[in-house]
Amino acid sequence: MIKSRFIPLAFAALLVAACSSTSATPTAAPTAAPTDAGTAAPTTAPTAAPTATPTPGTLTVWLMNGSLNDNSVVQLDTEFQIAHPGWKVNYQVQQWNGIVDKLTTALASNNPPDVVEMGNTQAITFEAAGALMDLTSSRGALNGGTSNDSASTDQGFMASLNSASVYNSKLFAMPFYAGDRVLIYRKDLLTAAGVDPTTITSKDKLIATAKTLQTKNASVKDFSGLYVAGQNWYSLLQMIWDRGGSLATNTNGTWSAQLESPESMAGIQDYVDYYKAGSTGPTNNDEMNPPEYTLFQQGKVGMFVGNGWEISSAIGTKGVVTSADQVGVMAIPSVTDGKTQPVFLGGSVLGIAAKSKNQAQALDWLKQLTTPDGQQILISNGWIPNLKSAASNIPSTPDTAILKVQATEAAAGSGFTPNDPRWAGVEANNPIKTMLTKILTGQSSIANAAKEADAKINAILNAAQ
Repeated sequence: MIKSRFIPLAFAALLVAACSSTSATPTAAPTAAPTDAGTAAPTTAPTAAPTATPTPGTLTVWLMNGSLNDNSVVQLDTEFQIAHPGWKVNYQVQQWNGIVDKLTTALASNNPPDVVEMGNTQAITFEAAGALMDLTSSRGALNGGTSNDSASTDQGFMASLNSASVYNSKLFAMPFYAGDRVLIYRKDLLTAAGVDPTTITSKDKLIATAKTLQTKNASVKDFSGLYVAGQNWYSLLQMIWDRGGSLATNTNGTWSAQLESPESMAGIQDYVDYYKAGSTGPTNNDEMNPPEYTLFQQGKVGMFVGNGWEISSAIGTKGVVTSADQVGVMAIPSVTDGKTQPVFLGGSVLGIAAKSKNQAQALDWLKQLTTPDGQQILISNGWIPNLKSAASNIPSTPDTAILKVQATEAAAGSGFTPNDPRWAGVEANNPIKTMLTKILTGQSSIANAAKEADAKINAILNAAQ
């Protein structure tokens, strides 16, 4: 996510009990920011025939702030109303902060919104609580293929978003959009250092470039050739996956954390190697404390791994980086020369309330987003679209250059946190961050710190629900 969007475990029980909590954990913003580009309203009716009765009514749709621009919403709502004469769409923009409480209350009521957007790591709690309509039989109609297995070739959605949408082998949500991390770099500094970014095709070559930038910019106080914060666990996950490791596996309902596996520890060592290549990032904090893009804008960073939306924040009217021409983007190289790291896909999914009185119409509204025009709407908003086929065919234009890199990375391989409502408890007091700090400060070896983190993760994921 993209900062990951997570929620406390208690909300699952609250949904079943049809009441809400008085406290909520704020959720993070998406990993990519929408563009200003819009799509004009249609002049012809959509080809898909309505599946619902023509009785007029109102469809209530909750989308999160920043998900779609106004022109896109107008297009979707107009198409829906053409196909459903007499129907109106009550489109409501929601804020991420406090959305968990609001969704919990709304989905448990007898008059819920019909369509709701959720962060990809929020969805599992509402799915497990029975708050969402089972969409398994509608997968084909949503162009999601025939399989719920994210790894299957018969599954049509972006794999990580599909995983977030499936619970107990059933589809309870439709993937909406995604974003992921890329390597963001200073074009001018690489040129001055005589480095062609297309030659940075492996871990070793990225580290070599970081050291070159470090030497060439030694006069800049606290300069990092490659900036790595001590607790950027999202980047760590990608390195673990790159080595063939995983966070945790589930066997017959029992979770087993895997940070101390040889593969995962190799990924942890990669993280340590990147950090020790010259990063000035804090050992006891993450990439937003201080914000990595701010340091980049100030001229203290040559390269960093960041979300697509961070690029606009890395360019300012004052400071050192003031022009987009100074900034370049590329896929994050793997330890294997010529390959890229699997990426953590953050984003959103869409669900239909289990108590909605307009489920047929709500399904028709969702279908619009999986048509070619619907996929283009997502692309025009700066998002990786939900269908694998569309993501792999994003055009190479100046407006979609960053998105093209992100989608290519995602298509090559992506991962996701354990799809269990108890995972929120892991992130709430993250033992992975603690593990990284202990390793980087020399308080613990990789093996001992990983073993300690695994024990804490196992205790949370295997606790009674």
